Amino acid sequence: MQLNSGLGLIPPSEEFWTPVGQLTAAMTPEDKVNLLANIVPRFGSGDHTQEAALESFVSGLKPTFSLIRSKCPGMDESDVQLLGTELLAIEMLKPGRSTRDEFSLWVSALTEKEMNEYLATRKSYQINSEAGLKKLRDDRETELREQKETQEKFENQVKKARDERTMAFNPETGKMEALK
Repeated sequence: MQLNSGLGLIPPSEEFWTPVGQLTAAMTPEDKVNLLANIVPRFGSGDHTQEAALESFVSGLKPTFSLIRSKCPGMDESDVQLLGTELLAIEMLKPGRSTRDEFSLWVSALTEKEMNEYLATRKSYQINSEAGLKKLRDDRETELREQKETQEKFENQVKKARDERTMAFNPETGKMEALK
């Protein structure tokens, strides 16, 4: 149910998914999927502390984004949203990790440089995975090309041997004999 709601397949709950969807509208689809991967498994546990953590997450979006915008005025909105949701997910989604006050103090103490470093680290995961995927595809393409070249070489050798052979196996005598 929550996955379907998070994916937009059924109407979202007013209390949680609507603010999350509206406040993260500038994030890339890949980053939204990652955000969903952090949020969706936390629903339905029946644990009141987990429900409180989800509420802290959603209620912390606006103030966290505002703080990031004030400390990093040149940051793109998609990056503000990515950084804010990542910081909130790290600290607020796991019950007992940080209180709202502790999170607020921590984020307020971060410098613009530290925020940009967090953002760069987070973005490096996708960049590195894309580079790894490209290398995997290039290696596979090279392997397929080499296999094709080997097959063509073998077929050419067989054709040449058939065209130029001067001897053949005679099954009646069991010996190799000169072709006539």
